[in-house]
Amino acid sequence: MTIIGELKIQPSSYFSSLEVAEMVGREHKEVLRDIRNVISHLGGQTKIEQSYFIETSYTNSQNKQQPCYQLTKKGCELYATRMTGEKGTQFAVAYIERFNAMERQLKQFPTTPNIEQFEMHLIGMKYSADILRVDEPSKIRMLTDVHKAHGVPTNHLPQYVEEELKKSLTELLKAHDVPLTAAKANTKLIELGLLEIKERPSTKGGLREFKSLTEAGRYYGDNAISPRNPKETQPLYYPSKFSELLKLLI
Repeated sequence: MTIIGELKIQPSSYFSSLEVAEMVGREHKEVLRDIRNVISHLGGQTKIEQSYFIETSYTNSQNKQQPCYQLTKKGCELYATRMTGEKGTQFAVAYIERFNAMERQLKQFPTTPNIEQFEMHLIGMKYSADILRVDEPSKIRMLTDVHKAHGVPTNHLPQYVEEELKKSLTELLKAHDVPLTAAKANTKLIELGLLEIKERPSTKGGLREFKSLTEAGRYYGDNAISPRNPKETQPLYYPSKFSELLKLLI
């Protein structure tokens, strides 16, 4: 809350005509008359009128409903043009402070997610995950990225813990002391129908190839998102099943 002289300014999106009357030292009925005169000059353009002054009511001390107006920021600016002297200056400062306080408050809150865009992004993610046959941790990572991109909380998403750490083909060939390069092993895996070559558009034009495990190949491993590019997969293999895979390679 901001205090200017005797005026207490609460962050709000409107000024009531009652507040205006108190600030400028006039009777409320006089302020109502001024506002109605301004409205009459607008020539009955209801939509324009309501963007400045919104007619409403309040309950007085006798528990009776009485007319009043809510002044928007534009309404305050328009009414301030009719004010002169110290009271007019105080009113101008007061509405400027209030609307600035309101804008500062709004900036503290994240923007409301666009549900339609969020849902479209989710559909695109699902198709990508299905086509690339990515593993569960990668799906969760993709879901998390989509949520964060649209300002949607992620606390409902599962925390995935892999049962077995997967490794690259190069690492496993070296660990098993197999005299076979990863390139030759990949060629053999393609021949066996366990691995396939996919394509994606390149940022430099044309197409870029990357490897992806087939449905049969996913018995021996899984497709993780490539650290080089999220539009590519990186085949990784289960160490516990690599001995079985080696029998097919050698």
